[in-house]
Amino acid sequence: MFCRPSHLATAILATTVAAQAPPPRDVVVLANGAEQRGRIVRVDDEVVVLRTGSTEREIPRHKVQSFTSVAARHRDLIAAFQTTPTDEPAALQALAARADEQDLPHEARLCRWYALLLRPDDAALHTALGNREQNGRWCVPIDGSWLPFVSAREPRADFDDAWQLRSEHFALRTTAGLRTGLDTLFELEALYWQIHARFGADLALLELVEPVDVRLYGTRDQMPNLADTVAAYFSTAEPALFTCVEHGRPVALFHEGTHALLHHFFVRAAKGRGQLPSWLDEGWADYMDGLAQTRVPGKPVFRDQSVQPAHLQALAAARAAGDLYGVHRLLNLQSSDFQASTRQDTKYAQAWALFRHLREHADAALRTTFVDYLQAAARGKGQASTFRRLFAAHERRLETEPWQ
Repeated sequence: MFCRPSHLATAILATTVAAQAPPPRDVVVLANGAEQRGRIVRVDDEVVVLRTGSTEREIPRHKVQSFTSVAARHRDLIAAFQTTPTDEPAALQALAARADEQDLPHEARLCRWYALLLRPDDAALHTALGNREQNGRWCVPIDGSWLPFVSAREPRADFDDAWQLRSEHFALRTTAGLRTGLDTLFELEALYWQIHARFGADLALLELVEPVDVRLYGTRDQMPNLADTVAAYFSTAEPALFTCVEHGRPVALFHEGTHALLHHFFVRAAKGRGQLPSWLDEGWADYMDGLAQTRVPGKPVFRDQSVQPAHLQALAAARAAGDLYGVHRLLNLQSSDFQASTRQDTKYAQAWALFRHLREHADAALRTTFVDYLQAAARGKGQASTFRRLFAAHERRLETEPWQ
């Protein structure tokens, strides 16, 4: 299991945002024909939320004639990437051209890097990416030096020589090789839009305008060691997601990616109002991890329901041994409890199982109550007393049903 070493404070929306002001890439045309420019950070049936400088303005939908949104274009481009063959340079370059036209420069470069891996001597691609020909070889800038592309694209031994890659919502440094870095960014972007699709409306999630820092190491030995049992983690102190490649995949990418996104959604995109309970933070991360399937690198598919076979085994073993935590104890577990090795599998399994049970239950009223709880938690009111009050009518059932 992989734990996050520190807590998460949460908030839904703040009118003044401390983060760096985004460039005015979006346009809202008002009913009277006037134009407002900035970044659209949320859209629903009632309002368009436009960030101008560091201030957010809620514009009623009936006062909006039309709008263009980077977020909407980006969501559609990530969906289009799912059906774009990554072994066909022409298709990748066509998607890059679309990204250029839609003011998505980071994704345009990523698509061109994919194409360049297939056509390493393509002068037009090298030129478009800002590479330089030296002594008959194409070179790429790595940490202030120009290195031959044919060798630089491979895994690097020193993190000082890491690739630096950007997508719309993530900034990646990696020594795991160029292709792995590209795949990782598109997987994280897919996760970003899955969280928006599943929770955005209920929790009024904002579009992120500050990239999430991701550090992907080629081997575990390269990575700063949090603990001998931890191969991936999200640090709120940096803040940054740390992971490494094992068995050909970034370790716990969707779990730790969820931690990182929750932190950025609820802390850095707005003024924090308190921390998510640790059980909820970990359960949510494992829930999203259990939705993701990655048969094709860079192109995850997300199930309708979360599946975690190892957690089901841990629950069965704890149930047989009479060693399950009571709901009250689970609700009060701290981050340090999840980091501790004692009964760690059971803690993670129960956090995931309770989140899954409440999120996927056949009873719509129970699912609605869980949304109420998530909204309270996002306001900094997710303590055990709030949970017990909202689920008082289900208290007895929740002691047994989630673990079955």
